[in-house]
Order: sequence, then C-alpha cells, then structure tokens
Amino acid sequence: DNVIAAAVVIDTIRIAAGLRAAVMTPTRFRYLNRRARPAAHHGADRPTSIGYQPALDGIRAVAVASVVLFHAGVSGLDGGFLGVDTFFVLSGFLITSLLLTERSRTGRIDLRRFWVRRARRLMPALLAMLLGTVVAGHFLLDRDALGLLRTDADGALGYVANWRMIFRGTGYVAATAAPSPLQHTWSLAIE
Repeated sequence: DNVIAAAVVIDTIRIAAGLRAAVMTPTRFRYLNRRARPAAHHGADRPTSIGYQPALDGIRAVAVASVVLFHAGVSGLDGGFLGVDTFFVLSGFLITSLLLTERSRTGRIDLRRFWVRRARRLMPALLAMLLGTVVAGHFLLDRDALGLLRTDADGALGYVANWRMIFRGTGYVAATAAPSPLQHTWSLAIE
C-alpha cells in the first residue's frame, strides 16, 4: 500500500531529524489522518491523507539553509547541492502524496485542477518577486543586463527558467557567465 509506505518514509525522516518516531500501526495512521475522509471506491477503512508532518518543515528548512550557506561561501559547507536534492525529494514526495490522496478520494487525478491550485499558491509570490527584481534591476543594471533580466523574468513567469538559463549560458552550475538575479527560479520549472 503506497500510503502506508509513505507513512514509513515519514517516520524515517522524523528519525533523521532527531524526532520521536512511532511504530506505524493502523491506529497510529488513523490518528495522523483524523481529518481524512474515507475513499468511496476503495473501502471506508483506507486512509486518504498523510496529514501535516512538522518534521518535514524542519528538514526543508535545513535543506534551504544548507543552500544559502553554500552560496554565502561558508567554508566546510560544500554540500549545497545536497540541500537542493533534499528539497526536491521532499517536494516530489508531498506532490505525489497530494495526487495519490486525490486519486484515492475521487478515483482519478485532475491535473488541470492540480496546476490551477499550484498557480494560485505560487503565482502571487512569484509575481511580487519578479516585479521587485525587475524594478531594482532598472536602477542597478546596465541596459544590456536589464534586457537579459526582462527575458529571464519572462522565462520565470512561464515556468521555463531552467531552459532560459541553459540557452543563456548561465545554467545553475555554470562558472563562466554572469548569473541572473532570477537564476533561482529554475527550480519552479523543474518541479
């Protein structure tokens, strides 16, 4: 059962985070899913959600901090890429969990609805960040760099920043080109 396997992974992550892990029994699983509704087509006793797991927020924070410290040049922290990998694994796990929950509850996955929910959650922050970066770039960058920044913003807005950075020659690990102020938006395109 994928949901039970996911719960075992969550407890493994909790152990790695130094938190108390409980044996994943059906009773424990129902406790984690106290707000979940039974799936109509799979039987009433099948859990439909893993519930909120605070330990995942802690692991995500450690992953983000490792990337920030890596980019800040803190010596001895050469594992910034491990933080990126960890963040993607957690994101993939949570996105897959949402999709499996929807399938368990409704019998199908509505990808259009999933993308609309995702856009509603991410677009306001993305638009504010893009606007602020382009406005700041207007005052801080020369004309050529500002033109590149605007095109980078279009790529970020279209969730294709990863491809834009590759064609621009400033992929995430490129050492020769000047990085874009929007280089971090490649991760939205990957997710």
